[in-house]
Amino acid sequence: MSQALQLAEELLNPRSLWNADSLLDALTAIVEDCNYPLLRRTRNIDNFVSRYCDVVRRISELRLKGTDFQLIKVIGRGAYGEVQLVRHNASQNVYAMKLLSKSEMLRRSDSAFFWEERDIMAHANSDWIVHLHYAFQDARFLYMVMEYMPGGDLVNLMTAYDVSEKWARFYTAELVLALDALHSMGYIHRDVKPDNMLLSRSGHLKLADFGTCLRRGPDGRVRCTLAIGTPDYICPEVLELQGKEHAYGCEVDWWAVGIIVYELLVGETPFFADSLSSTYARIRKFETELNFPDDAEMSDNVKDLIRKFLSKSEVRLGVDGVESIKTHPFFINEDWTFENIHKAVPPVVPELRGDDDASHFDDIAPKEPDPADSFQIPRSFAGVQLPFVGFTYSSDLGPICEIQKTQKKAQTATDSLQVQAALQELNRLSNVDSQLEAEKREIEKQLAACQVQVKDLSRKLEMERDEMNTKTKVITSLEEQLLLKAKVEDRVRELERTNAEISEKCRSLADAEERARKQQTEVHAKLTTQVELCRELEVIVRKAGDEENALQEQLQQLRLQWNQERENARRAEQRAAEYNEKVESLRAEIASMRENEVVLKCQLNKLNENVLSERDKDENRMIDDETRKNNLVLINELQASQKKVEQLLGDLEQETQQRITAQKELAAVTDQRANLQNSVQFLEEELRRLRDDKRQLDARIQEMSSSNRILQNKLEDMQEQFETESSFIIVYKNEMDSANEELLEKTRRLEQLEEHQRREEERSREIISHLESERLARRIAEENFSATDKEKTMLEVEVRQLVQRHVKELGAKDAAIQLLSQKEEELQRALQNAQRELQAVAERDASRGSVSPEQRIRDLEGQLEREKMMKMTAINKLEEVMANRQFNDRYYKKKNVSRGALVHRERRIAELEMDLKFERAKYEDRLSQFVKEIEQLKIALMDEEKTNESLRNELESFKHLESAMNEQKKRERNAHEQVPGMVAVAEALAIKESDFHCEGYVSIRLAVKRRHQWLECFAVFNAASLSFFINPSDRQAFQTIQSEKLCHARHVSAADVRTAGENQLPRIFQILYAVEDASSRRSSITDTSQLSLSGSREDKVDKALWNRHDLVELAFHMPTSCELCVKPLSNFLRPPPAYECKRCRMRFHREHVGNETIPPCKQTTDARDLLIMAPTAEACDKWVEELKKFIGYMRCRPGAGSSLPRSGSAMKVPPKAGSVPRSATLPVNSLTSSE
Repeated sequence: MSQALQLAEELLNPRSLWNADSLLDALTAIVEDCNYPLLRRTRNIDNFVSRYCDVVRRISELRLKGTDFQLIKVIGRGAYGEVQLVRHNASQNVYAMKLLSKSEMLRRSDSAFFWEERDIMAHANSDWIVHLHYAFQDARFLYMVMEYMPGGDLVNLMTAYDVSEKWARFYTAELVLALDALHSMGYIHRDVKPDNMLLSRSGHLKLADFGTCLRRGPDGRVRCTLAIGTPDYICPEVLELQGKEHAYGCEVDWWAVGIIVYELLVGETPFFADSLSSTYARIRKFETELNFPDDAEMSDNVKDLIRKFLSKSEVRLGVDGVESIKTHPFFINEDWTFENIHKAVPPVVPELRGDDDASHFDDIAPKEPDPADSFQIPRSFAGVQLPFVGFTYSSDLGPICEIQKTQKKAQTATDSLQVQAALQELNRLSNVDSQLEAEKREIEKQLAACQVQVKDLSRKLEMERDEMNTKTKVITSLEEQLLLKAKVEDRVRELERTNAEISEKCRSLADAEERARKQQTEVHAKLTTQVELCRELEVIVRKAGDEENALQEQLQQLRLQWNQERENARRAEQRAAEYNEKVESLRAEIASMRENEVVLKCQLNKLNENVLSERDKDENRMIDDETRKNNLVLINELQASQKKVEQLLGDLEQETQQRITAQKELAAVTDQRANLQNSVQFLEEELRRLRDDKRQLDARIQEMSSSNRILQNKLEDMQEQFETESSFIIVYKNEMDSANEELLEKTRRLEQLEEHQRREEERSREIISHLESERLARRIAEENFSATDKEKTMLEVEVRQLVQRHVKELGAKDAAIQLLSQKEEELQRALQNAQRELQAVAERDASRGSVSPEQRIRDLEGQLEREKMMKMTAINKLEEVMANRQFNDRYYKKKNVSRGALVHRERRIAELEMDLKFERAKYEDRLSQFVKEIEQLKIALMDEEKTNESLRNELESFKHLESAMNEQKKRERNAHEQVPGMVAVAEALAIKESDFHCEGYVSIRLAVKRRHQWLECFAVFNAASLSFFINPSDRQAFQTIQSEKLCHARHVSAADVRTAGENQLPRIFQILYAVEDASSRRSSITDTSQLSLSGSREDKVDKALWNRHDLVELAFHMPTSCELCVKPLSNFLRPPPAYECKRCRMRFHREHVGNETIPPCKQTTDARDLLIMAPTAEACDKWVEELKKFIGYMRCRPGAGSSLPRSGSAMKVPPKAGSVPRSATLPVNSLTSSE
């Protein structure tokens, strides 16, 4: 029997590994993993699935599932799933439900992190940890239904408010209590940050997101080989892991607390940097990098607290227990202590519109179902559901809770039987009491004399106690009256406030109505002004030649007025919509008041029931107490009567005291009953007041609806006016179309001229393409030359390392020199061919350019004169029409012509006036086009002259190149040495500084606390400087960088700009430039001799091979490639050891240090960096290419020999812009709180 009880206890224990929920999970998982066509070919599996398939389906229907909850809003999304705000259909409670994709977790081999999160939230008995209500699963997802925290996270609070030191003290204290509760459960969080600190409905803080937690070992520490955490909050001892197993304890969480305190008061983390490597380097040197800004108001206590948190792990605050943190002077205040802080009022209590208010979370669009979330059909047994067996946690909705409820009912049944037995025993004792009562009467007769004295004393005592009771009753009644008075005053103030709000709304409606009236009058006034303007236009047309510009300005004013009228109509529609929303809000308030009325009635019924139940309980309790006390007194009196009379007096005194206490209890119960009756009356009065308020609100709503109807009628009138005006506009548009058709014939003539111009441009393009092909051939030859040059540099390295092969290398060099001489001859032949072709091109340009452009200009000028003549004839015709109109007006008045004929004539005159306006506009446009074409032709002539000049300069540069190559060959033959960078020297000789120019709109990076912003500006780059202007028309740049100070330009990845989005990364590039003041607190150059390497590698490394790099050891978890071997440099779980240069951002495997020559660092001095974002990815590539070309030119130009790399340095071809890896290099952070 004991074994059966033990089995039942294990099945009903929620923490057991084989409870009822776990067994149901196991059966469901096995059936789902076996229910595939390929697996059911096996007879035994098919029989099993056929037998339990319906059973599992029935189990799924009866258990908790996703359809039992109604989606309200998505409040977070992460790598494994999302967090939804849901409402339970049965209980109507609101929860936060986290969905985790099973396939995604198995794909990333992270199917175990959720167990710690489930166990901590389910079994934590703390007010500082988010509670888990339910956990269940289906074939695709895991579901965790958690307590909803409507206040959002601490990041939202820091964004909305400036946190003072008082606020920081409160939230830090609650965070300390939350971490203490987590540590007492045996876990370490490892990812404490403001994103994982949520605010409840009351404003108190709770810790969340336990996906990174680890259980501590027997020694209180955990052992891990991965650096887990968010970069800004990770501690230095965790950074030192880098693939090595290391043990650490709770001190890693206390480090994060220090970072959060600093961030609350300053606005950003103390070691923040755009680049991940710079952030890690600053954390490693935290003793020198920790600084407090002068503009932040921070006391000495909070600075001391931060310094003790951000210290070495051996002496860090909290390493010897949480009491050392609680006793720190920073937490001393008069408002609360660590024991009663849960009762204190938080600094910010979130304002909520309801239980499902999600205004403190960002809006996230619902995600469409992804077919990739489902598992693929396996060919053999895969067991994909087995890792999730036992995840279900049903709480009060599962079978375990139901069985426990039935046990409680059975227990209550047994208790009722025991109560019946006790009543029988009580009856028996009552009979004994009656016998003892008879004996007591006899004894009382004997003690009559003594009782007289006792009664006198007791009577005096009772009189005094009655006086005291009456006084206390008077005091309590007065206090109750004061409380009722205060409540009544509060209720009156609330009603006055609501009355003021309603009156304010009425005033706003009246103001809106008045504004609508004013707008209507303004519309009429504008219409009258338009009529007056039309009349003025008829007068102005008579002076068309002199007042043409004035007519155009008035036409623009009319268009602006029409746009304003349209905007006014749109605003009126918006106001009408706002009035409708206000009416709906008032209706919602009425509905809420009705609900409050129902709730108050329910409370009233409950109070009545409580009064009755308490009265019955008190009477039974008094009877039982009196019977028991009387029995004890009688037994004591029987025993005492045989000994001493004095003891009877003492017993009588005890009996009188017990009676007095019983009377006090009875009086207290009666007082409580009276209080309850008063409260019931007060509630009834409040119900009547609420009903009166409801009637008033209904009357006001009717008034507002009537005013709304009036406003709607006015809006319809304005819409009718708008439609009439739009009909006039359509008529004007039709007239414009007819005028455009008449001008088509004139545009055909201009198209013929444009066709002629297009032919000339095509000829010029052919010439330019031919020249480009010649340049391309020259570049190919130069690239071949550079390839041979690289081969010779490798030979030089071998000569230095192996002296015995000197003779062989000299032969190889001679062969290379012969190849170079052959290529030189080929280049000379190519130069001669280019010279011939250039001469032919110049001759063709001289023969054609001297005639055709000037002839074209003369033709255009003649056409311009003809257009002017046509314009003057049209103006003369219009003046004749206006003169005839005046004559006709007088004639028709004399002849009494009909009004309709006059209107028809006026319309015809208006049409002619519109035609004249459009004709003038067209003629002016064509005139400006002709002038532009003439200017463009002149510019084209100048460009052709410049191209001819540039070709002559290129011929001269080829000659200089030939002489430089001859001198180079002589130096090689004499000294057997090579000067790397010959191609760069040749390019520097061929390129002029005036060729470097690039400009356009860009955005530069500005840091404003934690929120980084991009400032849009106009950038101009030339050989002198790189300048940034707010507007292109500005003469003064707000930032200028000398071009000769530029050191490096490169694309960026997510590791360099961690706060940039995916669509921004391809458009961002980084420049490095030297500064005169190289002292910076963030420079921190690392000596390569102090870098520790694994094994005996450190002894094999030649320090010269580091080539001035400032290296930081990092672990890349997101896709990144090595820049030396182009192999993957990252791994999601166990990344290989890697280095990154803090100056030039070069990344490579650690193994390359011992067996390969590392290219020299492109930045040899301390420099500053600047992040720039171009409008498009193509523009970004253009900027980087132009800057790199200029930097290479500055390094290799004549006179810059000091900047050339040494002969022993290895040369490395930089990757193209398109091949630069742009993937993120972020740490492992499985699921953030935003999920």
